[in-house]
Amino acid sequence: MFKKGFSKTIAVVAVGACLLALVPVGAVHAADFSHDGIVNSGETIQDDVFLSGEHCRMDGVVDGNLVAGCQSIEVAGTVTGDALLFAETITVGDGAVIEGNLFAFAANMEMNGTVSGSFVSAAATITLEKNAIIARNAYFAGYQGKMEQGAQIGMDVFGGANQIIMNGEIARDLTVGVNALEMSGSVGRNAKVSLGTNSDDLTNYSVYSPHMQYFPESLPAGIRLSDGAQVGGDLTYESVSNVDSQLEKYVAGDVIYNQIVESGSDSGQGRNFVTNLWNQQNSPQSRVTRAFRQLITYFAIGALAFWLWKKQATTVRDRGFALPGKAFGWGFVAILVGGLSLILVPITFVLLGILVGVISLGGLLFTWYGVLGLAILLIFAIFLFVIGTLSKVVSAYVFGYWLMKDVFKSQTQNRWIDLLVGVLFYVLLRAIPYIGWIIALAATLYGTGALFISFSKVEKRKESQAVEEK
Repeated sequence: MFKKGFSKTIAVVAVGACLLALVPVGAVHAADFSHDGIVNSGETIQDDVFLSGEHCRMDGVVDGNLVAGCQSIEVAGTVTGDALLFAETITVGDGAVIEGNLFAFAANMEMNGTVSGSFVSAAATITLEKNAIIARNAYFAGYQGKMEQGAQIGMDVFGGANQIIMNGEIARDLTVGVNALEMSGSVGRNAKVSLGTNSDDLTNYSVYSPHMQYFPESLPAGIRLSDGAQVGGDLTYESVSNVDSQLEKYVAGDVIYNQIVESGSDSGQGRNFVTNLWNQQNSPQSRVTRAFRQLITYFAIGALAFWLWKKQATTVRDRGFALPGKAFGWGFVAILVGGLSLILVPITFVLLGILVGVISLGGLLFTWYGVLGLAILLIFAIFLFVIGTLSKVVSAYVFGYWLMKDVFKSQTQNRWIDLLVGVLFYVLLRAIPYIGWIIALAATLYGTGALFISFSKVEKRKESQAVEEK
């Protein structure tokens, strides 16, 4: 069960920490309950810590989770739990140790410490310095992702960026979507690369960002492996041109090429394809921006639900967790019935309104169309909000609860961490091209079904039994 003692004040602070990442942050008063944005060297705090301010530093020991929303963040100490960081610039220094997972969202992210769990980041530039060690997986999205020589990742890498420079060591698989990949490091097993274009001119992007100073110079498009590069298994890549002969000597297994057909036949059209790609909805920057916006929105809605309907939120989570198959089924039924109602109810309402007008000689038309009409519109608006947004929040919350409970084996369940972890994973999965819509559909069905089961009498007997067994 969840750790007790989290008040409404913490809900506000947690949401506020996320919102700080969206706006320019000036000097503000600390909102970490007992600190001014600084944890000094030699200081140990045996609790979760919330830091906020202009410049935050964590040089001591946090025996719990660290949540920080600041203008800049520097971490040089030890965090025994997870670190959730939101800032313009984030620096995790050499000697810093995070025994859980690191979630970092910034304009510029520099990592040179040790993370015992996984690393999740979205930023304009993400750099793993020479002493960086990620024991598990790395997930990132941004303009540039870079691993310096000496950096190590203990499992897999999943990334999306305009350009990636990979000079470190990846123990297992590399899966990325890029315009340019330069590599002199090693991949223990297989590498999968999706190239967005074959143009060498990536300098003509019309990009707007409030943090343009963090955007490095664009690299020429394509895959370039150099001395020291090694792929232990197969290299699979998709591109508009075949460069197998340049890659084979660096790959122990097979080089597999899947051709992409580029729109436009001449070079001018090719350059337009590249220039417009960045501004299209499916460009890496657009996906990052959209995912970050979803992260803040879903977390804020979930936090508000915790604040106002704490008991009901727990009920929905428990019902959805106990009856996942039933949730998908009832979600489908609820959306189908609701969708048909969106078509049939207005038609029936208008026809009955005509009949009411004739019978009452127009006397009841205002009540019928005005009062009842607004009530029906409100119901429809709530229904659309549930299937369009709230269902995703519910699915993310239950997913995060399952991850922390059964996968990460968290000793104490914390609803705020469950929600944030679930939302992070959802928006990352949702941003994956081609399969993201499947993730969204599944979340919609599951979340709607969990809500329907929780607030109706269907499955009541089976539901109570299943919850007790879980």
